[in-house]
Amino acid sequence: MKRTELVQQLDKAIADRNLLRHPFYRHWQAGTLRRESLQLYATEYYRHVEAFPGYLKVLADRASGALRNLILENLGDEEDPAAPHPKLWRDFAAAVGVREEVLWSSAPLYAVEVLVGTYQEICREKPLAEAVAALYAYEAQVPEIATAKMEGLRRHYGVTKAQGVAYFKVHESADRVHRAAWRDWLEGNGTTATSAAQEMDEQGVLATAQTALDALWGALDAVQDAPMLGRT
Repeated sequence: MKRTELVQQLDKAIADRNLLRHPFYRHWQAGTLRRESLQLYATEYYRHVEAFPGYLKVLADRASGALRNLILENLGDEEDPAAPHPKLWRDFAAAVGVREEVLWSSAPLYAVEVLVGTYQEICREKPLAEAVAALYAYEAQVPEIATAKMEGLRRHYGVTKAQGVAYFKVHESADRVHRAAWRDWLEGNGTTATSAAQEMDEQGVLATAQTALDALWGALDAVQDAPMLGRT
């Protein structure tokens, strides 16, 4: 299989499991999501946001050359001293009414633990190409999701200040760059004489990406279905 064909198959899998199709995000866009559900989402999803730089650090330690540089550039965006992404998320959570101590003290939903554990395991143990595919499967969706979230927050939930939507504003543009970088690396494997390219298992790449997509979808399922009482 040509690498361009592999990425096309990845893109199809992403489209089939695109998070903008999930009922939770559809309710967000329509303004029919209860504020308590939005608060729960802000609390639960913080685990993934906070863990994301760690995924990248683990993978960077395993990589070399162009891939390591690509990962470190992504990590640099995440840990930007002027606006570290976990801090931007905490600002969003505050804007929808979540006290910061709730982010630290509440017990995570099981499916959210699965999401974080899935990405940790993939970045720690899976072949490099499979880990890149899992990160691509996530960040490929983020720009459009970020746009939709900002529109919903401003239109339906009264979140109009720049601080409250800064996380999504940053990712609306930054993840276009990350999406292109992951994609270019995956497509370039076929002609790049590296051990990662030579060892690429195309079915493994697709399977690992699907595992990541299922974990992302499952976390939203859990937030949507969770009881609200005492969670925020």
